[in-house]
Amino acid sequence: MDESVRVGVFICDCGSNIAGFLNVPEVVEYARGLKGVAFADEGKWSCSVDYLARLKEAIKQHQLNRVVIASCTPRTHEPLFKQSVKEAGLNPYLLEFVSIREQVSWVHMGQPEIATQKAKDLVKMGVAKAILLEEGEEVRLPVKTDCMIIGGGIAGMTAALHIADQGFRAVLVEKDVQLGGLLNRICRVAHHHQTIPASEIARTKAALVTSHPNIKVYTNTEIETVQGYIGNYKVTIRSKEDNRRETLDISTIVVATGMREIEPVGQYGYGEDPRVITQLQLEEILIGMSKNPEPRAPCLSGRQARSELKIKDVVMINCVNSKNQSRGCCNLGCPISVKNALALKEINREIRIHILYRDLSMVKEEHFDLDQAKSEGIKFVRFPDDRYPVVTRANGNLSVHVHDILLGRELEIKSDLLVLTTAFQGDDTVEKIKGLLKVSANSDGFFQEAHVKLGPVDFPSAGIALCGCAKSPKNLKESSEEGTAAAMRVSIPMKRGYVEAEGIVADIDPTECTRCGLCYKNCPFSAIQLGDDQQPSVIKALCKGCGLCAADCPKECITIVHYSDDQLLAQVEAALEEKPGEKILGFVCHWCALGGVDMAGVSRLQYPPNGRLIRVMCSARVPVKLIERAFELGAAGVLVVGCEFPTCHYITGNYACENRMERAKKKLTKRGFDPTRLWVAWCSAADGPKFAALMREMVKQLGLS
Repeated sequence: MDESVRVGVFICDCGSNIAGFLNVPEVVEYARGLKGVAFADEGKWSCSVDYLARLKEAIKQHQLNRVVIASCTPRTHEPLFKQSVKEAGLNPYLLEFVSIREQVSWVHMGQPEIATQKAKDLVKMGVAKAILLEEGEEVRLPVKTDCMIIGGGIAGMTAALHIADQGFRAVLVEKDVQLGGLLNRICRVAHHHQTIPASEIARTKAALVTSHPNIKVYTNTEIETVQGYIGNYKVTIRSKEDNRRETLDISTIVVATGMREIEPVGQYGYGEDPRVITQLQLEEILIGMSKNPEPRAPCLSGRQARSELKIKDVVMINCVNSKNQSRGCCNLGCPISVKNALALKEINREIRIHILYRDLSMVKEEHFDLDQAKSEGIKFVRFPDDRYPVVTRANGNLSVHVHDILLGRELEIKSDLLVLTTAFQGDDTVEKIKGLLKVSANSDGFFQEAHVKLGPVDFPSAGIALCGCAKSPKNLKESSEEGTAAAMRVSIPMKRGYVEAEGIVADIDPTECTRCGLCYKNCPFSAIQLGDDQQPSVIKALCKGCGLCAADCPKECITIVHYSDDQLLAQVEAALEEKPGEKILGFVCHWCALGGVDMAGVSRLQYPPNGRLIRVMCSARVPVKLIERAFELGAAGVLVVGCEFPTCHYITGNYACENRMERAKKKLTKRGFDPTRLWVAWCSAADGPKFAALMREMVKQLGLS
């Protein structure tokens, strides 16, 4: 160890949250005896203004050049302490954070002696890593004022207008021949207890967009290539009309690609019987009816030609392809069915309408429509979750058989028009856009935000935002609001003129590099480029520090700042220095997995104290050699926890981890270690019970209880 290293350890009581369940003075005294520690102190509220001033004074007075904070979760308080360390004149990347509240005091509340020992281990692990910490720095990248909006629906047009109104240049690219998106296929939209023609909203908004001097509109155009990064994108677009291509310089991007109905092919005769349609198809019929008010039953030859049969009975079945094992509530189906039922009644009050539903999901302002629907004679029939309606055909007539929960009996309802309220999925361009932008989407083709609370309109990649129905089904109001939010997010770096990337980035040592190109191929953010000589280098402004490249590098010549192999190894060895056969060494990703750990703590879920967790930015950062080393040192088990599929803060990180852990098990088998002692799990940030149950089960299976 470098003799000049002077580590300061600051251990927080957190009032009684920590001090009430373990012996903090004993942990402080233990820290003072650790190699490399020059100062250790106890604070009642370490995040208070008074104690932060004391911390900064201690750094200066004792000439500390490394700091370990042992308190709550780094997910909430690490930025505060990094700033305080920086104000004391120390590089903020020389700080290591240890969670002894969420990981110790709150989850081992009835075991003070055991909790105290676990806290000592975590502090020792923190000090071991801190000794090896090196300075890091944020990377500043210039950003100009050109924003591309992909998608010209209500969210995209709203975003474009807000961007342009600030004096920035907006480039709006729409694949269809006109702006408006789904509004062009909808008859009316509900807004403030009244309905408005959707086409009128689309025309008004489109006129504002096309006449704005700071907006350039490309319709009937698709995106072919996207290269570069925030402040330096080069986007090639192609006109579908004349095949003409154009390359644009873009600084930021907003994704507003919208959504589409999931066609219920094969359900209730859809696609076979022209009298069975979807709500969106009914909307198109209503548009036609508004021009010719006599209601007709549809005949699906081509789009929607209409026969001479008048509509008398309409049945709507909600929750088709939604609220099942594949997906949750579609969010829009109930209000859409009520709105369209009222529209039919407005055209002809004699039409008999039944809406069959499982639950009515109506927000407060939509209950006005529900009350009106009931007063208009529209019948609502609630059916059980496990007994969907059945459609029969006899003598050319449709009948719907449904069990009414409220009446407690079976009903047979005649129908000459059956409308299915089906779920939604992302636009058909999602797969292509996802690949071009290196972002993730779920199984239904909706793009995934960086974090549902912390970054609801952000992608993990800086400078790219998403909004509207590109993320999930939304109504007009919600889509417009998200368009505004996305515009504000991308405006921040354009207003500043630069963006700062965090200093946790990859660094490649070319000395041992064989130029295999594996890092270049696997980087989720295209942050590694190859020179003319095939030598890889890192575009640090793009790098997110996930560590996937470092974990897979066959020559181990890639280092991740703050999460180097040596630093992680030091934590492994410190954790297993004493009684390794009683311990489970865990690697948890900073985002979802650590969020689950924290949630277990916040919920005071009690589980066995055998785990010693090491934070990594992504589960993809964990190399096989660290797992092997843990078993060499006698660990009872090793646990790797990443984000719940299909989401990942680093797009493909959990997939890379899953593949590597399969390889790790094969290596362990060859070396004579039991591969069943390596556990791999996926956990959402909100699922504290899952993590607590995982720890209990692992302890039980390993025979540690």
